[in-house]
Amino acid sequence: MLLFRIEDSENIDGNHRRYQIPKKERPVIRLSQLDDYIATEIRKEVNNCNDRRLLSYSKSLGVCLLKYNKYTDNELHIKILKNPYILNAVKYKIAKTKEKKCIIFDLKEKNTFNEDKKIRIDNFVLDISDNKILNEYLKDRTQKGLKKVASPEKDHEVVVMRSPNDLIIIDYLESVYLLYALYLKYGMNQHIFCSLLEQIESLEDFRFANSKKSERESLKIIVMYLYHLGKEEKEMSYKILQDSKNSDEIYFFYNPIVQLHDILNNGFDYAYSLAEYNSNVISDYIWKLYGYFR
Repeated sequence: MLLFRIEDSENIDGNHRRYQIPKKERPVIRLSQLDDYIATEIRKEVNNCNDRRLLSYSKSLGVCLLKYNKYTDNELHIKILKNPYILNAVKYKIAKTKEKKCIIFDLKEKNTFNEDKKIRIDNFVLDISDNKILNEYLKDRTQKGLKKVASPEKDHEVVVMRSPNDLIIIDYLESVYLLYALYLKYGMNQHIFCSLLEQIESLEDFRFANSKKSERESLKIIVMYLYHLGKEEKEMSYKILQDSKNSDEIYFFYNPIVQLHDILNNGFDYAYSLAEYNSNVISDYIWKLYGYFR
């Protein structure tokens, strides 16, 4: 399973989150306080409080590209959940014995932890994408529910305490927008899928020299995600795509979001005629493939 997030890396005044938290700084609480602690942190995150600390991800790539990166200049983070049981789970260590625990944490249930032993919370990954369940959970634990403007359900939101091993795309983010747009319009056949993976793998290392972390694997993961899970992605991003289409946002230059809507509304040839701004080795190959097989 993949989760996606936009990090506000270009705004020096933005609320930049910490992806790694040293062990000595992770919260130490009583086990009996675990549910209340998590509820409070979730409430602060979804209600946009100034002291929020959690990382908000989306199960939808489109939500991140179209809603949370309107100027297309920030980092796209990709979190890979290799084990499906990691979702809706809390990891902690018992302070006295150093014993590690991983427990299922269900917002629909009353998570009662009666033991008073001290624990250190190491991480948690929680799906909060159901507004009704989340609102009832927060009201029960914190006496405060969701603000009306909060949108965890529409955003397909998952909250994470820390995520130090994210894959990151920034140098080739315009290519991700291009591939996403062409996929929405024309789909992806097996030839495009295999050819893109082969092309990305065969690129010289210097093509990724400026990456914070190698974007080669990140781009391959995006290709595989769209090929295998594109149908689910379309369903998740439909409302956000309509919001973006009907937005009154004014752009003073031709950017990947404008190009995306040109592809969807005006087709390949029109968008390709304006594609010089988005010219790099990966985008060029994406255009070439879809030019043959659209």
